[in-house]
Amino acid sequence: NLPEVYIGHPNRIERYNQYEQMDMDSEVNAALDILAEFSTQKNQENNTAFDIHFKDKPTDNEVNIIRDQLKQWVSLNELNKRVFKMFRNTIKYGDQVFIRDPENFKLYWTEMSKVTKVIVNEGEGKKPEQYLIKDLNPNFQNLTATAVATTDTYTNHPQIGGPSGAYAQPNAPFSGGTRFSHQQNESVINAEHVVHISLSEGLDNNYPFGNSILESVFKVYKQKELLEDAIIIYRIQRAPERRIFYVDVGNMPAHMAMSFVERVKNEIQ
Repeated sequence: NLPEVYIGHPNRIERYNQYEQMDMDSEVNAALDILAEFSTQKNQENNTAFDIHFKDKPTDNEVNIIRDQLKQWVSLNELNKRVFKMFRNTIKYGDQVFIRDPENFKLYWTEMSKVTKVIVNEGEGKKPEQYLIKDLNPNFQNLTATAVATTDTYTNHPQIGGPSGAYAQPNAPFSGGTRFSHQQNESVINAEHVVHISLSEGLDNNYPFGNSILESVFKVYKQKELLEDAIIIYRIQRAPERRIFYVDVGNMPAHMAMSFVERVKNEIQ
């Protein structure tokens, strides 16, 4: 029997650090920007980043109602401003999780490293039932649900990833205990109030989490990084050998000039 608690890939949190470091590379950064920009262009018809497709031919009244509802939803969640980063983060990390307010249906962004595990319902075919999210700290002004906490920084480990070094060493994976056990700083959110955008077709073992598009280019990225380092080291190492020394021999004859140059070379070697 598969467990009731899913944490995704064993080093899922560590991989987020890896993607952060890859994003600092100018070429990877530009590629993600181009993909996100191309995929979130505004639709001239309804002035949003979304297209509406109808199965049957709708009436004019239905079209107007759905268009108004779409604009209202986009305005409520500030999607004209946020959709670019939402899409970019989804392809970068493979997942994005939002907590949906049950009263006003606003989507509050949640940092993926804060999503520790997902509890599924065995009786309904592994249907996600609850999300465990740590360090909940809602900010209603910029529509975020989590923030950097003191537990994110460790004195024994270097801070890596993120503009503020927010991504630290991953916690130990879930082992033992029951589905009801959770840490003090973790909050349990029912899955009906969670919107989980994921790059997963179900053909991998990361369920219910997705797989980043950067995963397939990680090897090439490391090779490029090592190559850049090797070129710098080579240039530094060969720098003294490429210097030119001018030795003034005046009006010396050729045989005396050569011996003088050899003596100078031996002295400064």
